[in-house]
Amino acid sequence: MRRCFSRASSADGHTVRKRGAGIAIAVAALLLASSPGTAAELPPHDPLRVLIVSDEVNPHNLPDSALTQPGDLSAALLGPGTGLNLAGVTEIPTDDLPTATAALELPSGDPGAFDVLVYFAHRIPNGGGGPAAQAAFVAAVDAFLTAGGGVVSFHHGAYRTAGKESMVDLLGGEATGAVPWNTTEGQRVLDVSNGHWVATNGVAPEAEIGYADAANGIPSGLYPYFTNVPDERYPNLGLLPAAESVEILFASDYDEGGTTHVLGWTHQRAGWLGHVVVYQPGEYEPNALDVDGNNFQILANAILWSTRASDVSSPVEARVTRDALRAWPNPFRDSIRFSAPSGRQVEVLDVAGRRVWRGRSGPDSQVWDGRDVTGRPVAAGVYFLRDARDGRMARLVKMR
Repeated sequence: MRRCFSRASSADGHTVRKRGAGIAIAVAALLLASSPGTAAELPPHDPLRVLIVSDEVNPHNLPDSALTQPGDLSAALLGPGTGLNLAGVTEIPTDDLPTATAALELPSGDPGAFDVLVYFAHRIPNGGGGPAAQAAFVAAVDAFLTAGGGVVSFHHGAYRTAGKESMVDLLGGEATGAVPWNTTEGQRVLDVSNGHWVATNGVAPEAEIGYADAANGIPSGLYPYFTNVPDERYPNLGLLPAAESVEILFASDYDEGGTTHVLGWTHQRAGWLGHVVVYQPGEYEPNALDVDGNNFQILANAILWSTRASDVSSPVEARVTRDALRAWPNPFRDSIRFSAPSGRQVEVLDVAGRRVWRGRSGPDSQVWDGRDVTGRPVAAGVYFLRDARDGRMARLVKMR
């Protein structure tokens, strides 16, 4: 059953949407002039306009307080501490898909044009015109990516239902079958990327665990992870053979239909200037949309990274690539652990590119104690861990 919304004004005058009864859902242009917040950590960037397409599915009969529903994403993005510099957020229901299509087709120079699509749709529009509306929307998404727009598939966006085949083709993967709800173990979210910025920026792992998935090209090794409890599992989520340039970012090792499971990836086709990012965890709203938590940090990272509109102001930060080094917890207060190939010289730079610390990696993860070469604690702020041999970097944030 589709949720309805009414509009309300927050204390700072921004328009938000709340769940309400008996009022038809409407297209809401949720505008604000914001600066990056402090809970999620992101580099400075130009203002972004975000379009959300959403609908609700509740197979586990969760209460409103637990289920991530239409309206929740836009409310979270418009709230404090997101780290995102937003020019506007508009959320449109799946059943009004032609409006979303028209929004994606706005030329890049139009002041109302969008930079990122967050796809949170479980199905195609209801009614006889649904398949045609879906086909037009998918064509618009493809053109949007070609022009440099970013697409983030959130939670059930990657689940294939009747008529969504061409959309999941664009995403590069799909989920099918049962989606068990686990309240005792949830699922571990393993960062199996090669230091990808979406998986590492501001994400604070709990520990490392051994994992391997040869079928998906993930070598045996120790990978940092955090745990979502409770969580909805997608045991049959995987990449499609027709996917082109793909990098798996996240996996899980729960024992259900096997012990190797893909949770998220990036996808890009030849000719696209923008990127797709897919991230499955998202059913349980208190975990998914907590701006202090890892899941929201990943969502914010994905929104910023997916589009070429993202920008960074620091000349050092501009050199941080998708193949960044892995470091955690990040942000940190006293010390930070990092992983680099054994025997490499590594160094920590400040935002001006000045070296503040130098060390050498070993066979296991190493620790930087937050002190400079003289042994004095460095000031709070942004630093960069660099592999001196190949130039790979990781952005570090030291808190007070």
